[in-house]
Amino acid sequence: MSGARNLYAIGVDIGGTTARSALVSAAGRIRRGSIVKHPVDNKGSKERILRDLTAPLARNLEQARAEGLEVVGIGIGMCGPLDYEKGISLIEGLDKYEAIYGVNLKKEFRRRLGLEKDFPVDFEVDAWSFARGEAWRGAGAGYSRVVALTLGTGFGSAFLIDEVATDEGPGVPKPFGWLGGMPYQGGLLDDVISKRGLIARYRSHAQGSKNYREDWDVKEIAEAARKGDAAARKTFREFGHLLGENIAPNLEKFGAECLVVGGRISGAMDLFERDLKKELKPVKSLKKISPAQSVDNSALWGAARMAFLHKGSR
Repeated sequence: MSGARNLYAIGVDIGGTTARSALVSAAGRIRRGSIVKHPVDNKGSKERILRDLTAPLARNLEQARAEGLEVVGIGIGMCGPLDYEKGISLIEGLDKYEAIYGVNLKKEFRRRLGLEKDFPVDFEVDAWSFARGEAWRGAGAGYSRVVALTLGTGFGSAFLIDEVATDEGPGVPKPFGWLGGMPYQGGLLDDVISKRGLIARYRSHAQGSKNYREDWDVKEIAEAARKGDAAARKTFREFGHLLGENIAPNLEKFGAECLVVGGRISGAMDLFERDLKKELKPVKSLKKISPAQSVDNSALWGAARMAFLHKGSR
């Protein structure tokens, strides 16, 4: 048996077009040279998708063997829908990963990586991995009740109690603690608290303005706001107001102590933080509101932490 300092888990973050993985120690240190990023052909054949998904893990296992490290498990945060407990993909009708519908990913990963049939491979919602990483090693460290948001293409979220994600209890929406799935003006909150929602709001405010650009993304709108563009500044103020107003009741009922804001839109948090905090001021349990410490590495930390926690319960 390897010493405790040689115990590692592989943390994996599978998104729509990319799979990232790393060797993470029990103390949360990412092994030097172990972060692997691999593109995924999400519209490819079953074989192509599975080959792309397992490629970075194969490199991690190769490094672990070469450096004498013991890998205790693999934790994977992945966009759904999935049967997370069994590791079976249920993705269909989303124009991605169609070819692996119904595939038992746990069995396929073990087989393709040459692992034992009972080697620990655990799946969970990608937002849960991100949240646990921030609660373990990031902005949420030291707090018991943490809510983490991922603001980007969509509006992801997770509710944690002592690093354990939950989708039950007061203030926690189903499924999976997904705030973006709550109803809003005939649609979902995800429709307005997201990249597409923010861009649509900007276009509405900027029509007729000499600064208006049809092809601007969130980054360009944020840059314009920082330069004083009125429509862009108004867009982010309203974004912060809507976000805070709609999640405040959930945070209050949950007794949230820390709110961590991640996702690519969190890079513009300076533009909506004031309005967000104003709306959340009535939530008395909330002691900290902070951007994520690591947008890139938190999901890897959290997925690996899941593997270590599950190892302790087996």
